[in-house]
Amino acid sequence: MTSLLTQEQWDILDGMRSNLGLAADLAQAKISLILPLDRSRQLCASAAQLSGKRKAKAGGDICFLSVFDQAEPLTRSENTEPEEMTRAADEPLMTQALAENTVTEGFREVAPGQFARLKVYPICDGHNRCFAAAAFEDREADVVFWDATMDFLHGSKTDYASNSCYRRLSSIDGLVLVNARDGLILAANNAARHIYRVLGVGHLVGRRTSSEEINWNGIDNVLYTGTAEEQELQKKGLFLDFRFIPLHAAGGIERIIVVIEDVTQLKLKDEELRVKAAVIREIHHRVKNNLQTIASLLRLEQRRAASEETKVVLRDSINRISSIALVHEYLSGQGTELVDINELGNGVYRTVMSSMKTPDLELEMKFSADNLRLPSQQAASLALVLNELLQNALEHGFENRKKGTLTAAISRLDEDGGNREKLQGKAAEAAQYSGNAKKETTDRLLLLVKDDGVGLPAGFDLQKTKSLGLKIVQTVVQSDLKGTFSLEPRTDGNGTVAKVVIHI
Repeated sequence: MTSLLTQEQWDILDGMRSNLGLAADLAQAKISLILPLDRSRQLCASAAQLSGKRKAKAGGDICFLSVFDQAEPLTRSENTEPEEMTRAADEPLMTQALAENTVTEGFREVAPGQFARLKVYPICDGHNRCFAAAAFEDREADVVFWDATMDFLHGSKTDYASNSCYRRLSSIDGLVLVNARDGLILAANNAARHIYRVLGVGHLVGRRTSSEEINWNGIDNVLYTGTAEEQELQKKGLFLDFRFIPLHAAGGIERIIVVIEDVTQLKLKDEELRVKAAVIREIHHRVKNNLQTIASLLRLEQRRAASEETKVVLRDSINRISSIALVHEYLSGQGTELVDINELGNGVYRTVMSSMKTPDLELEMKFSADNLRLPSQQAASLALVLNELLQNALEHGFENRKKGTLTAAISRLDEDGGNREKLQGKAAEAAQYSGNAKKETTDRLLLLVKDDGVGLPAGFDLQKTKSLGLKIVQTVVQSDLKGTFSLEPRTDGNGTVAKVVIHI
């Protein structure tokens, strides 16, 4: 249908279509781009050839009208399906505008006994050939911005989408039309008048934008650069966002549309959120300090303890408290309830190694984690589990050993066809331990701690163990993390592998 359009005509229509939604918001009206069709329902070439000097009988060769595109304002959308094609005889105003290359205006019956105001603008190329039309229609017609909106459509470009100034409007946005030559306000909608009544300015229309009450310096910037501009101003307790959109004509910028958005409530909510975030960070900071104070007191008791068993119990308790304190330390610095697992895991790993690794043990240590973040509650539980598994490995895995290897990895589980699982990123080396269990969800996390130590004792049963650390792991994994925990001999040699799988 559009194959008869020249490249210039197609570019004009494409630019209009890309900004038709914003135009409908500015006009507060439904806008339809109309193409004339002949009897064979092809683009009507004769209508496209008419010039301003030569007119034909209205609707001479136009038999049908086709809707190229259509948009309704967000604030008044009736969600009606556009008629793709209609008979020219049923739309006399549209047909006349196309055939005579002139603006037509009147009323259109949209339902029995119900009429909407209709204004149709011809769309012409550089040779003044009318090849399409833009029809503005609204039942609650406020036509003051229709001419300006048509000027905006004439200058529309497809690259406007990348400019935030050309985003669509809301029902409470103010609209003001300004004469670019002298800065005189030509028109203002009810929302704009209401905003400025709150600011103590009784009448907008007739004032100049350079006046003390208005003072929109964005107008001068737009005239200088020729491009749309956005500014945020604070006036008498109101936060207002201004968008200055130039309307280009042959001689330059003739008028400017100003969109005024009251963002006061958004600013107040943002400020409230910032205050709450600061309070939350302070709370995490104080909790971290309190936990570290408790750990320091326990260290004093550890040094004073005469029994080696008491010292071990206090050391394990200090490590548990320190692991939880690490979570609050990260939360106090990041200002978010999400914790970076890589940073947290490394912190726990260093804490345990520094407190438990004996100088005579030559230990190859390695920790790795995928790039993921968890909510603070899950992160705290995971840190405690990692702490217990590392402590257990160091305490029991390398007894009477002079050297060994201890590694830990945290990774996300993904599906690799069927029910097989694979590990992404740094934990790929641990894939042999992921098992073939049926995958319930793609959002699962795997924690592996493995050593090449002495291994599990004969007849070991995890369910019957008396180890406090392992009981803590079982309880936290099952109750808090809703996951599974297993402790098994390594299949590739001596040692033990602990595996925790949780849903995230």
